[in-house]
Amino acid sequence: MSEPEPGLQALSCLGQRATSPAGEALFAALNTLYRPELPEDEPDRYHAWVLVRRLGLELGFTDSEYQAAAPRHRWRHGELVLTQVYFYSDRDDIRPYRGPLPYGLAFGDDRAQTREKLAAVEGTRHSWLTDTWDVDGYRLNVVYAADSQGIARLACRVMPAPIERKRPASRPRLAEVVDLLGEPIDSPALTTLWGAVIDAGRRRAAIEDGEIDLLATHGATIEFATDCAAGPGVRSVTLYRNRDRESAGWEGELPLGLVFDDSPEALFSKIAIKPAQHADSALTGYVVWERERFTLHVLYSNVDNRLLRIRLLAPGQWAPIRLMG
Repeated sequence: MSEPEPGLQALSCLGQRATSPAGEALFAALNTLYRPELPEDEPDRYHAWVLVRRLGLELGFTDSEYQAAAPRHRWRHGELVLTQVYFYSDRDDIRPYRGPLPYGLAFGDDRAQTREKLAAVEGTRHSWLTDTWDVDGYRLNVVYAADSQGIARLACRVMPAPIERKRPASRPRLAEVVDLLGEPIDSPALTTLWGAVIDAGRRRAAIEDGEIDLLATHGATIEFATDCAAGPGVRSVTLYRNRDRESAGWEGELPLGLVFDDSPEALFSKIAIKPAQHADSALTGYVVWERERFTLHVLYSNVDNRLLRIRLLAPGQWAPIRLMG
């Protein structure tokens, strides 16, 4: 039996080791000598890439221990597994992919046609600048041409496992987090709200560092304004999605009815007032709203179309960023 076309063959290899028989058969089908390798001089890199420009295909490989959310000391000690496949149509430096696309998609499909072809999984769609669906064990992201009259790129990505919390952690209520804004660094609430993980040593370090890192226990960070005349005070609290900044993720309430699984479309539906600032890039976007008791800064992914982090700033601590262009 003949092997499927290389692009669909790559999809069938998602989750396979690069050195497995299936992986080697895929490289042979792609007719490439390139193999993925993690750079030795970048210890925080867990992904490697093989781009086959003449075929319009790119393969992404991930350290298996990192992908599985194993204990951090095991990251980069696993094997590289195929976790991402990209199909390109309009990159100047890459030839267009010519083979069949998943789900019967075609690069000439507009946004309505693409959504119609994926109607069976409509309930998983998350949208903003792009459309994203969860299908067959991977996440399918469709990037459209500028006029939405065609598809510029497809990304098929196996999502990593969630990171487990290092230890059981108390979870402050959202109202208590808001009350913490502006409090001095020696406030008893810094201990009582966060389960006594903030001791005197962490407070002293925060005066110099400007931040207390609670990513592993609470999925949060606390930032301090260190130039106040009255002494350091809580400038902001940021709440993270699991695996954003390799965080265990905030599991408590978010402001204004938000949840991390909200798409940007849902975000702007839930907060239907004009923001103080808003900008998008190919990978992320952010939006800022000024409220009475805090300034809300939301960062979201334009690849997964989900919220990444929620930052609550004390009144008067946010300043608008001058946008270029």
